[in-house]
Amino acid sequence: MATAHALPITPPGPSLDFRTLDLLPYGIIVVDMTGEILFYNEREEHIAARRRHDVLGRNFFTTVAPCTQVASFQGRFDALVARRHETARFEFHFPLRHGPRDVEVTLTPFEHQGRPLCLIAVNDLTEQDQLRSRVLDAERFRELGEVAAGVSHNFGNLLQVIRGTSELLLLDELPDSLRAHITTIHDAAADGTNIVRRMRQVIARQSVPAAFTPVDLGALVTATAEWALPWVVEAREARGATVEVRLTACETPAWTRGVPSELREVVLNLVRNGIDAIEDAGVVTVGITSDPDVHDVTVRDTGCGMAPDVLAQLFRPFFTTKGARGSGFGLATAFAIAQAHGGRLQVESAPGAGSTFHLRLPVAPSGAS
Repeated sequence: MATAHALPITPPGPSLDFRTLDLLPYGIIVVDMTGEILFYNEREEHIAARRRHDVLGRNFFTTVAPCTQVASFQGRFDALVARRHETARFEFHFPLRHGPRDVEVTLTPFEHQGRPLCLIAVNDLTEQDQLRSRVLDAERFRELGEVAAGVSHNFGNLLQVIRGTSELLLLDELPDSLRAHITTIHDAAADGTNIVRRMRQVIARQSVPAAFTPVDLGALVTATAEWALPWVVEAREARGATVEVRLTACETPAWTRGVPSELREVVLNLVRNGIDAIEDAGVVTVGITSDPDVHDVTVRDTGCGMAPDVLAQLFRPFFTTKGARGSGFGLATAFAIAQAHGGRLQVESAPGAGSTFHLRLPVAPSGAS
């Protein structure tokens, strides 16, 4: 839990209007000696997700927040208001309705128009920790942007060499099998060029409309699954895992609209994650089901599965379960691409039960331009 910080709260004087307490950046509750709530500021409404008109006049300890933590808190409250001139400060982990929160609570007894009251100040430590984390993430993104600018430039040059060389090779008379492999190299380099271009747009904060075209997801998934072969070989050679990638054929075209290179990037990411999740031997199955409105591209693995705490963070930038082998950007990027295409990326998993990713994309009319 975060370290406590003193709250600079001054009790209201005899002539002070309680409404001025809405200006404070802390949750403020004013109660009488029995615990009846006399005032509840806007900040506390936000922290506790309770509207003031729902709590005013009610007993804080017995009806508004009747939990074990508050029951302990009430004992300290009773002792404090009896002494009148002391302040108590402590921390609680509150099981609030919208999610648990770590808070620092300060009790300050005072008199208002001759009536003994107590001001309860609430500092939301959970929110402070989340804000601190967002600031650190922003700084990491800035540093990443500087690195990515240089990498994208150099990587883009290398991809141009690969594309150019593969195009020259395709001009020659080649056996069909070799031509197919070189075509795969050329297409992968072309997709890489598109990814680098998108990186540059993000780094430069450009807003460029995506060039959506009709995409047959069945054909795209079939071609993309074949690109997974190097990762299957790597899994066998690097860690002795035997992985099979199975493709469930799509009998009719599954049309959507999007950027083919970006959709391939999503499917490749999901397939590779499935391969990485298998420790000894297993299967990654890729398929498509459709209804009148949505195509569901599923990537299912028989790997180790994921616990709920991992699932909760899975699509966050920088989060990875692969240690030094992972960047923490693959699934975050896939999630963003799915949203940009008007779709969703979802996952079902449990420890020991493998994982199933669903890339859900809107149906488009057949070959609509």
